[in-house]
Formats: sequence, structure tokens, C-alpha cells
Amino acid sequence: MISVLLWDCDGVLQHTARDWGAALDERGGPGLARRVFAAEGPALRGETTLAAALEVALVEHEATTGSRPVEVPELLAMWESVELDPDAVEVLRQVRSLGVSCHLATNQQDHRVRHMREVMGYDALVDGSFYSSLLGVAKPDPVFFERVLEVLGVPAQDVGFVDDVVTNVEAAAALGIRAVHHDPATGAAGLRRHLEPLVPGLVAVGA
Repeated sequence: MISVLLWDCDGVLQHTARDWGAALDERGGPGLARRVFAAEGPALRGETTLAAALEVALVEHEATTGSRPVEVPELLAMWESVELDPDAVEVLRQVRSLGVSCHLATNQQDHRVRHMREVMGYDALVDGSFYSSLLGVAKPDPVFFERVLEVLGVPAQDVGFVDDVVTNVEAAAALGIRAVHHDPATGAAGLRRHLEPLVPGLVAVGA
């Protein structure tokens, strides 16, 4: 059994129901969603705040289209429109009950980090957290996982990782971390099956 399990958040422990890309382009015309989501990249790496990056994106959009259909506070609220998956959280609790230390390993900018900690209550659910904006590097960059392993002080082969993005799983596995891919469509039952090789007995606990 592994001693530590790293958890991705979006697509594993939490989900966003609305298609924000389509909604943004409907609101501001083609190209708005691309600018908004591209603006998040530097913030995910902690190079700037999300609010500052979004302001730049909106200025560029206005210069190109002549319109500013949305303001920064409304865009920031979009990143708050996320809900915990209670069934997935129960799997996490069961993993911890089996003696495995659980930590978040997730790409999040400063605004989402605050929301997840202060509103969603993640700090009480896990033993620790690795947020990309605080590490200064984002998945799938191998440096993300190298820094996580350095902080944990645990051999890679004793660490598990679950993510819904294949490239992130591959990057972790290349360092010797026992990484598994989770398909969100399989739900909590699929999550248990994916984690069973890392945490023997998990399926039985959830039965």
C-alpha cells in the first residue's frame, strides 16, 4: 500500500456543471473565452494574480472588438462556480481511514485557492495541499511533482496520484509516482476501482 495519495481536484473531487466557454463567447463574441482561459495560465503558476491577468485579457478584447461585455468580478465569480462531489469526498475519507495520508496536488490560481480553503473547506478534508500557484509551477511540468516529493520526503514509489488528465498522470508516473487516470464519467465507483491497486481494501470498505 502507498503511504501518501495525491489528489487532483477538478474532475476528481469537484466539478463545474456549466459550459463557461460557450457562455463567454455567447456573451462577448468569439474569442472572449479563449482570452479569458489563456489569461489563467500565468496565474496558475503564481506569476500574477488572476484578477490582474483577467484585466489584461479584457483590455485586449476591448481593443480588438470595441466592447467590454463583462467585468473582472463577474469572471472571478465564474471560478467559484464549482461544487464538491460528495461521493468522491467519501472515497477520500475512506482512503484516509485506511491510514493513507491524503494531499491535494492541483493546478489552481490565487482566487480559486482562497475559495477552496475559505469557502469549500478543503483544509479540513486533507492532510496537506500542493497548489500550483503556491509552488510556482503547474502540472504537467515534472518540476511540480519534484517539488511535491521534496516537501513530502517520501520515496516516489510510496506515493500515489490520481488525476483525470492523462498528461498529468504520465508526468507523475515518469518520476516513479504510482499514478492512475480517473475518468469522471465513472463516478465514485470508478474512482474506488482506480485506486484499489494503490490502496488495497478500498473497494471492500466502500461496499
